[in-house]
Amino acid sequence: MTSEGRAVGRLTSDLRHSCRPTALSMIDPGTVTSGIADLAVGNNALLLAETEAWVQPTAAILDPFLNLMSFAMLVRVVLSWYPQTNIKEFPWLIAVLPTEPLLRAVKNAIPPAFGVDITPIFWLAIFTFIHEILLGQQGLLTMKIKYGI
Repeated sequence: MTSEGRAVGRLTSDLRHSCRPTALSMIDPGTVTSGIADLAVGNNALLLAETEAWVQPTAAILDPFLNLMSFAMLVRVVLSWYPQTNIKEFPWLIAVLPTEPLLRAVKNAIPPAFGVDITPIFWLAIFTFIHEILLGQQGLLTMKIKYGI
């Protein structure tokens, strides 16, 4: 063995013994540390942070509420096409009761377009937009749940 080979061997040996283990090298991959969960995606491992306690219940309440209100507004859009329909009868009353206060609040601000009341379309767009911003694929609450952002 040449003198260069011995020098390189001593250098690598010294480096091996003098390097301190880092925090990441000390973590046992089989365990999950407090507040962090491991998620394997393909060959990559992502660390997902634990979310705050209010995020899951808020998403669980907002999702069905916004979906039901969007559906009720869609029913109101269809009902506006049939003005002879008695909205005080049973099946229609289910959609009318929760939506009427909202429609009344903006009816004066949004005039009818071509003789058709478009306030249900306005509220349908608002509910759909809020749902997408908060609970869509890249919504704020969805990202908070997935990544703890």
